[in-house]
Formats: sequence, structure tokens, C-alpha cells
Amino acid sequence: MKQTHRSFILALTVLALSFPSVHAQGDSAEHTRKGIELGKEKKYAEAAAEFSLAIKADPQDTKHYLNRGKALKAAGKLDEAEKDFSKVIEMKPDVADGFSERGKVKVAQKNFDGAIEDLSKAIEMNEEEIDNYRYRAFAYISKEDFEKAIEDYSKVIEDKANDPQALERRGFAYRNLKQYDKAIEDFTKLIKVSPKDAEAYRRRGYAYSQSGENEKALEDYRKVLELKPGDQDATNRIKSVEGRKPGTAGKSSPAPGQTPPSHSAPAPSPR
Repeated sequence: MKQTHRSFILALTVLALSFPSVHAQGDSAEHTRKGIELGKEKKYAEAAAEFSLAIKADPQDTKHYLNRGKALKAAGKLDEAEKDFSKVIEMKPDVADGFSERGKVKVAQKNFDGAIEDLSKAIEMNEEEIDNYRYRAFAYISKEDFEKAIEDYSKVIEDKANDPQALERRGFAYRNLKQYDKAIEDFTKLIKVSPKDAEAYRRRGYAYSQSGENEKALEDYRKVLELKPGDQDATNRIKSVEGRKPGTAGKSSPAPGQTPPSHSAPAPSPR
């Protein structure tokens, strides 16, 4: 799961900035325009400064706080971003945006219980925003609540059948519940989407080995070596599987990526 967690972290830097929701007052529209341009250039601290000026010019528009919060989040200033999203919630407690964005920040802060609470509120208000399910699933899987993670990743996959991240993580959750057939099914779909992903073969190989399908496990581990020549883990797993009696399921080898992803520097959308 290490690589997947990395992709989740990188996704946090994606900004979806907005223009003010009401008629701009003073210079707020110009500061917003500049902030959005700076955000596109990944100059997040400078973008946040422009959104601060937009707030000063028009403090009643929550879009300015949302924009600054997103820029601060992308800049790695998570505590400051959380304050802006909390301000949005204070101003508009019946709108999903503040809860959604604050929940995503809490995922990055590893406050998974808080993230689940906020994202659940956002989902209650707007069931159509799929990213909220994605982030909440990540929080659930990080808490090793695999059944709930599967429910949320299934919602993501329902929206996008070939979503590689959701397939990989749902397969990970199924595997941890020892539902190897379902894990194999998800990893197989993942391989069709990403045929050069060595880790997908490694994960499916492990699921095959645990379900006693040793020949298929060997095929997948050999594919890992084809994609990553000299991979010591795959070499060791091949030796382990070859040493078993035909048809026996393996219990000794550690699962690849057993520990849920560490998001030391998370940033947004686990894509």
C-alpha cells in the first residue's frame, strides 16, 4: 500500500478553487482571480495571501475562506486550513462544503475519527459528491474498519468502475477480511486497468497463495520479477510457494502492504 498512499498524499495538492458566490465587493474578485492563477502555478502560499485580501474586501462570502483553506492545505498548513473550513461551517452549517473540506484535512492530520464525522455529515447533505466516500473509505481503512471501507469504495467503484485506487484499496480490505476470491477479483480488474503495475500482481499473487492457488500465485510473482527484475520480495515468495505441497494455502509469508498507508504529508483527493 505504500505507493498507493503516496498517490493519495499527492492528490491533496489538487485545488478546485471557486469564484465568489455572490456579487464581488471591492477588490475581492481581482484578488480571487490572482489567487486562482497562483494556485494553478502551485504558488500556494502566495495564493493564500491573495485570498486573505479577498476575505478582507468581502468577509461575508464563504468561497474566499474555502479558497484560502484549500491553498493552505496544499501548502501543508493543515491547522490553518482547518480553521478556514471551520469558519465556513460556522457561516453555513447547512452546506456540505465546509464539512467536506475539513474532513479531508483531518484525514491528512490522521484524525480519522474526526474525518469520518465530518465526511459523514457532508455525505448526508450531498450524496452525489463521490470524493467524500473516497476520503471516508481511506479513514475507515486506516482504522482497520475494513467492512465500512469496502462499502465506501464500492460507492466509488459504482461511480467509476475502473477506478484503480478504489479497486486496489477495496481488494486490500477484502484480503484483510480473508475474502480472497473478492480480493482476487478486484486485483484482476486493477491489472486490466494498470497492466504494468507490479504491486497489483504481487497483491493478487498473495491472495492466490492464501487461497491455495499456488500455480497462479507463482505466475503473478514471476510477473513481478518481469516488471521489476531482481525484486527480492518476489524471489522469496516464489521460493516459499515452490516449497509447499500442491494445493496448500500459505500462512508464513507476510502480506504485501499489510500496514495501511502512512500519510505523513497528505494533501487531497486520493486518485
